[in-house]
Amino acid sequence: MSQTEILPFVEKFYPLKIFVKSFIWSYCKISRLRSFFKSTDVNRIIVISLHKIGDSIFTIHAIKKIVEYHNDKSISLICFPEAKPIFQMSFPSIDILTIPHNYFWKNRIANHSAKKILNEVGAEIIYDLTGTIASATLIASSYSKKIIGMNLEYFKPLYDNYSPLRKTPHLIDMYMDVVKMVIPVEGDFSFEFTHVPGETQKILIHPHAGWQAKEWGIKKYYELAQRLSSQYEVEFITEVDSLHADIKKEIQENFKLTETSTIESLIENIKDCSVLIGNDSGPIYIANFLGKSTFTIYGPTNPEYSKPFGKHHAEIHQGISCSPINTQYCFTDAGRKCPDYVCMNSLSTDKVYNTLVDFLIKEKVPKRIL
Repeated sequence: MSQTEILPFVEKFYPLKIFVKSFIWSYCKISRLRSFFKSTDVNRIIVISLHKIGDSIFTIHAIKKIVEYHNDKSISLICFPEAKPIFQMSFPSIDILTIPHNYFWKNRIANHSAKKILNEVGAEIIYDLTGTIASATLIASSYSKKIIGMNLEYFKPLYDNYSPLRKTPHLIDMYMDVVKMVIPVEGDFSFEFTHVPGETQKILIHPHAGWQAKEWGIKKYYELAQRLSSQYEVEFITEVDSLHADIKKEIQENFKLTETSTIESLIENIKDCSVLIGNDSGPIYIANFLGKSTFTIYGPTNPEYSKPFGKHHAEIHQGISCSPINTQYCFTDAGRKCPDYVCMNSLSTDKVYNTLVDFLIKEKVPKRIL
């Protein structure tokens, strides 16, 4: 989440930046005047977590603190549809509402339908754990007495308690920054999820990610699976129609392949495994959330910002000259603008296999009975 999310060229020209910032600040201040003329008396808290799966899971620790602190109030959570099953498992007693992605123009600007969902519920306090233009344009229409959250500096006047977007790891800390402004968090707070040993010896491989640059490659995963299968029970799991016909056929001839069409189905399959192997992607963080051991292959993203906590997780990262060190993404926008994906392409199957086998031995994953 960068300040350049607003317009790529705004940050490049200081006079333009000042003008845009002044304009948006004025808009935000006028928007917050609504709460003085039509404030709500609803004894309700609304938490806004409009993220993909991975970041939705990263907000869970912060939301738990909010729920514990406001245990005398009704609490609603607003999220995207794909994250609802995760939040339902974490918070079965709170009301979970969803806003479709297409309720945000170009995935950024909240439309009337999105604002209607928020305002029909009504809240005394809003916690914004999103920190994007999407959440800013959504809460700008709110009548809430108090808004607590993080966002780009452009939207600071929207918040009664404002946290700037941190640029240091871990991403979970960014969401906890919001909570710590108003809720006491004493002592060392663990970000680990309870480990749940697999009831089967099955190792699941999920080869995909949000974009191609973060993927190690299906052919390498297939080669890895072949080598592992001499000792371990290995299966593949992917979304429906995400594999080319030729590689899909080859996988199905040698391994069990499960294709999922819903998050619920993905969750149930991950529950049944011992270890999940994959890229920096939602399924890895779902497995972490479910208490499963994970092995993650990182490339153009920095593991320090998102890797699961605890001794039951491991990762491998091929560091090259342009790998991110003090930032979350490499300078090619996490590989989206990279011409050759060197970091992933240079990571050999041998290196991954050797590191992974050591991890499987440490995790005491049962070997196949031949």
